Amino acid sequence: MVEKQLLFIGHISVDHIKNVWGENIQLGGAALYASLGAKALTPNVKIISAVGRDFKHLAFLHSNFPGSIIKVVNMPTTFFKISYDEKFRAKYEEVRIGAGAAIRVNDLPLHWIKDNVFIHLAPINPVKAKRFVERIKKFSPETWVSINSSPDYLEKPENRRILRNLMDKVDLMILNDHEAMVLAETNSLPSAINSLRAKRLAITLGQLGAIIVENGKTRMIPALSGLTIKPKDTTGAGDTWCGSLLATYIQTGDWIGAVATACLVSAIKCLDWGFEKIKRLRFKNPEEVIVHVLNLSQKPGQSTLEEFLTEMA
Repeated sequence: MVEKQLLFIGHISVDHIKNVWGENIQLGGAALYASLGAKALTPNVKIISAVGRDFKHLAFLHSNFPGSIIKVVNMPTTFFKISYDEKFRAKYEEVRIGAGAAIRVNDLPLHWIKDNVFIHLAPINPVKAKRFVERIKKFSPETWVSINSSPDYLEKPENRRILRNLMDKVDLMILNDHEAMVLAETNSLPSAINSLRAKRLAITLGQLGAIIVENGKTRMIPALSGLTIKPKDTTGAGDTWCGSLLATYIQTGDWIGAVATACLVSAIKCLDWGFEKIKRLRFKNPEEVIVHVLNLSQKPGQSTLEEFLTEMA
């Protein structure tokens, strides 16, 4: 049997994070968080991205994601300065795309576009996302392509139009509930679900779990989604969720298990700054994720198992 592989395309960044716990400078970027979320569940993960000559962590990337294409260009590495309030609502104080703008459609080798490679486009400019989808589907119509976006890319009407048009061309579109309503240009989530046409649509609902729309059928999949009332850092939680969702789904074909696993891995990520809690995690199957969570729930400073389940009820 041909082994399945996951390829993530998008930004790798250096982030300045400020929240109620303090400030931290850390590696980030949607493609990196998604890749680490996937790596926790499958070894076959690669990244296509670009960084500047100021980037000092190439060894980390290549040791964790061998065979990846990480271009080094004469531009500063992508940088985000993000502040969170006491409810962990994000405010982007500074955004410098920098080297991320150097990611090109031609960076994706044609021999990587094949049936056993699942390609995920982390949030990038919708115009560029459209070109990637067109290149992939033209060369290999059966190759899986999934995509998620971010609120800043949804501000322009033209970007929303492009993303809506892409939804029935890709195999999975992933949005949170706010993004779904913005993309559908409605204040009602049920209206957004009814109006957004996609082959498959996943809408995350925070602690509630997710809605999966497939073959015209809508399912809400509840899931445990937290290990503590007060997370340390929520940066990249949604991208981590995407990566672990895809890694679990391509192994099991089970959306219910994939959503549950994604929520748990994403929650683990939030227990420390950046991706410190997940960068060394390696699970053989989703059941091992549950065992890990049960062990965490018994450690000092974390919820007891009873408290953990009560918080999520």
